[in-house]
Amino acid sequence: MEQSKIVERLGGSDLSSVIDSNFLREFGLGMPGQYGMVCGDVGSEIKALEELGCTPFIHAKMGAPGWLEQGEALKVKVEMAMGYNADGQIELLGEGEGTDFYRDVIPADGALTLHHVCCFENNIDELKQSLPAAGLPLYLEGGVNVGILSTQFAYFDTRETLGFWLEIAQYRFLGQHRPPTEKLISRLAGLQRRFSKQN
Repeated sequence: MEQSKIVERLGGSDLSSVIDSNFLREFGLGMPGQYGMVCGDVGSEIKALEELGCTPFIHAKMGAPGWLEQGEALKVKVEMAMGYNADGQIELLGEGEGTDFYRDVIPADGALTLHHVCCFENNIDELKQSLPAAGLPLYLEGGVNVGILSTQFAYFDTRETLGFWLEIAQYRFLGQHRPPTEKLISRLAGLQRRFSKQN
């Protein structure tokens, strides 16, 4: 894996240094777990990152139920892909439909650009109070519940402070906070490719 080239492509900072540690301590946040990247062509970026040595990406276009943007419920579809490199998860996001949230950050040439950094936390409801109280507004939230699995996410406007959005994501499986692992995402990506070849 050409980790230095991957980090350079993702904006030049690895996840251990992309957010100042004082900021993380102030809000009781753990180390970020995900680069959130936007781009004009998700498929091409998957290919480029995998060629550099990232794990296989799972790739989907899907609805985003429960999407609340500045308090307004929107009908949104997203294009996203998820994979891993040595220092964490990479989420690739296309323009989407029904929102400009990702589209507005994509450069005119469609180049891969950092949109947000995500921390996986188990106290999202508390953070939706404490971050806005410190002047970092809650801009967007949503979530999905599927049987024994639920996810909640929230984006805070930290652009002036950090230079990008901050996402908090909480995953619950059988009542426990369990973010998706590299092994799980790689396995799902493998299954997706196997089934796509059969169809």
